[in-house]
Amino acid sequence: MSAEQIRNVSDTALATAGWRAMESERPDALFHDPLAVTLAGARGLQIARSRPDGAWVVAMRTPLIDDFLREAVSTGIDTILDLGAGLDARPYRMDLPSSLRWIEIDDPSVIAAKTELLRGEAPVCSVERFGLDLTDPDAYREVFDVISRSSGRSMALTEGLIGYLSEDEVATLANELHALSSCELWVTEYFSTRLLRAYQKHQPLPEAPVRFNPNDWTDFFAEHGWVVAEISYLGERSQQLHRPAPIPLRDRVVRMFTSRPLRDTGYALLERRP
Repeated sequence: MSAEQIRNVSDTALATAGWRAMESERPDALFHDPLAVTLAGARGLQIARSRPDGAWVVAMRTPLIDDFLREAVSTGIDTILDLGAGLDARPYRMDLPSSLRWIEIDDPSVIAAKTELLRGEAPVCSVERFGLDLTDPDAYREVFDVISRSSGRSMALTEGLIGYLSEDEVATLANELHALSSCELWVTEYFSTRLLRAYQKHQPLPEAPVRFNPNDWTDFFAEHGWVVAEISYLGERSQQLHRPAPIPLRDRVVRMFTSRPLRDTGYALLERRP
């Protein structure tokens, strides 16, 4: 299937489910998502298989995020706010407490399709879904207000989302999450300045371009009340797991002769600054 069949950002949810399914099929799988095949469907699997590089990214990032979630829940986080949830099935596949509240927000079409596909499945915890435009703060602010009144300690998760938003949109989201008094932590993707500049020059998915492009990733979030507690880098994790990135041979040879750490992208745990 050609790259042109990813038509927009919402289609990346199908591709991601397909990559989760591909990883789950491997004998050395880093995680197992039994619902990924159903959620991806034939189209999602075809898109994913036509872009196998994405399978490596999903294989590296999924366990990192799982670890952040487990640690947060073990310290008393009682609500996960999954923004841009896509076709993620963590509330179905992870060992989570039944008392946990899992709230998903994404495009109405994605939420509707997901709800239908999972109609016969039982999550391990409470799941609530809202079909909203995450570029419209007035739309999601109402959900945030509900959370502020009914949750004790919450954590936000944005997996594969902020890259598709503009700086202004991410700034607004960061401010709104900071204003959500119960939201203590935020797990989100990290990009080095080097990688963001490369994305602006050579967009990997022209149909779903990377728009987020701050001068400095860490400073950007600090300005909006969020400080880095920890970053786990995909490149370093791949070395630890002996699962090298699918890059051209020439680039692999160059990396053998450079001491630059593999820290261009990863996932960060942010803490809310008072």
